[in-house]
Amino acid sequence: MSSKTKKKTGTSFGATAPPFIDYLQDILRRYPDGGQILKELIQNADDAQATEVVFIHDERSYGTESLWTNELGEYQGPALYAYNNAAFTEDDWKGIQMAGRSGKRNDPNKVGRFGIGFNSVYHITDVPSIFSSEHLGMMDPQETIFGERKGGFLWSLDDTEHQEALTTMRDQFQPFRDIVSLVSRQEWSKVIMEDQHFDGSIFRFPLRNKASDISDNLYDSNKVVELFDSFIADADLSLLFLKNVTSVSLIHIDVHGTVNTRLEVNSSVPTDVILESEEESIIEGSTRFKLITLNSEDQKETKWLVTTCTMKEGNVETLDSLAKKLSFFPQVDLAFPCGEKRDCSESRLSCFLPLPNNESNKTGLPVYINACFGLTDNRRHIKWQEEDQKHDEHAVWNELLMKEVLPQAYLMIMQDAIKLAQKSILPVSSVYDLWPDIAQIKHKDKWHAVALDVFHHLFRQNVAVLSLAKDEREFITLSEAVFPCNGPTSPDILAAIKRTLVSCGENLVTLPGSVARAIKEAYPHLNTLKHVTPTFLRDILRRISVHIISKDDKLWLLEYVLSDGKYRELKGLQLLPLNDGSFRSFSNREEDTALIDSKEFPRVLLPCCKHLFIPDDLNPACSTHLKELARKRRKCNFIVK
Repeated sequence: MSSKTKKKTGTSFGATAPPFIDYLQDILRRYPDGGQILKELIQNADDAQATEVVFIHDERSYGTESLWTNELGEYQGPALYAYNNAAFTEDDWKGIQMAGRSGKRNDPNKVGRFGIGFNSVYHITDVPSIFSSEHLGMMDPQETIFGERKGGFLWSLDDTEHQEALTTMRDQFQPFRDIVSLVSRQEWSKVIMEDQHFDGSIFRFPLRNKASDISDNLYDSNKVVELFDSFIADADLSLLFLKNVTSVSLIHIDVHGTVNTRLEVNSSVPTDVILESEEESIIEGSTRFKLITLNSEDQKETKWLVTTCTMKEGNVETLDSLAKKLSFFPQVDLAFPCGEKRDCSESRLSCFLPLPNNESNKTGLPVYINACFGLTDNRRHIKWQEEDQKHDEHAVWNELLMKEVLPQAYLMIMQDAIKLAQKSILPVSSVYDLWPDIAQIKHKDKWHAVALDVFHHLFRQNVAVLSLAKDEREFITLSEAVFPCNGPTSPDILAAIKRTLVSCGENLVTLPGSVARAIKEAYPHLNTLKHVTPTFLRDILRRISVHIISKDDKLWLLEYVLSDGKYRELKGLQLLPLNDGSFRSFSNREEDTALIDSKEFPRVLLPCCKHLFIPDDLNPACSTHLKELARKRRKCNFIVK
């Protein structure tokens, strides 16, 4: 029996990539329009080891007569340009065509080169173009300009036909001709015909003036101004943590071709102060100053202390394995603003460039933190181990950086600041300004925990972090220090105590409130610390000669040592003031007798003994205590009548 076999037919099945336009639309939905776009382009330049970046908002429109194809006429209008002084490599030319699959994924020193970040330029334009090294390329994801299934076109500077087009099609390439002249002072014809190479990169983004399949987001001059304004708001932070870029400029060219520099920000690192970590440490890193200069309407310079800290391999196994798997680098950088007291509530997180200025990216710490963080899809927030992503590797990585590397970096910047203060390179106040203020971060659980971690490391290692009152450039450990009085005490009394203890060589320290709060909350052996108390001061005064103490200070000290009511402990202290300006000892000897008058027995009744009375202008608190002492004199075995 013959059998007929039917040819099987069916619907094709399998996972496929979405069309590129759909992919772009999805990126633009998740990755918001705004100043982050410029930051991504700076990041790309930094990855390429560029040192200079220039953004140009050009409002000019160019001719449409001599074009490569008529369809390019609508892209001859106003544009945003991004220039940097690093030329594309062959890998870069390939990478920029692999949208979303970052060509630098396996290099932990480079972040997102030509990945999602670069594709955010499609908020602005439909046809980005690039002139760099040996090529000029135009990208057309809609495939409407160069023919079906052609997503762009690449002109090569070593191709004779392309050379002719680049030099003779004046209208088509005049925008690049003008910008090359502006940023590099080079003649277009020389670059194309002789050099056949442009040693830099110019990106041109014609502003979208009508809705397209990519986006209906229209971009006019006002939007570019907003883009520039949002960058200017963060300009002084933008170069803090970059490895290579040291200059960013924003330039505006009006319809008449008038060039105006809106902003130029530069960074420099003085080489005379660089502190390196010790070889035997589990971390390696360095601390140096970084100067950031802003030139716009007026000039502003800020000085930062920047510490870079990397965990050495072989110390934290999970960190090592994730670093390899994610191609991330276990490094944390901290930057502290010198010479100006900044509001800690403004301190932000950076992932090489500052993350958006919102509450979740603010730490409340006195330092700005940078690291190769794992970010959310829209690259605006750091991933943390919340309920829905407890096992997300990027979130785990971020938590490990906070737990293992950040405390080490913080310890390093504090200890290096102390070294610089000891050499009079940094004011001592800056050392204390570096301490996290527990009160400011109580409500920020994550950063409160980080601050406690830092303090636990600091105290466990018994680091000399407290500045001596007698010589502020000498630092001692907490266990060696004498701390100021607890509780409310008048400034005059505190000043007298300080002068007395300093003169007799005691290790008195004076602390800002934030440091005192940190010690109170995080020091594990609080009850072992030495504080100034009336008992402590009475013991000191017994050991020293009070003759060297001024009359006014003696009166302030008397008020303090009387304040706890332990009158028996006054015995032997020559602090009992008399009307003639002298002082007697608290004792039971007749020759140390002192008199206190009252309403019943005023001093006028004993004119011959007026020199034995305590002064009538004595501060009320002292008078009250001395009258109480006179009432208890038999118990105290003193002669005060």
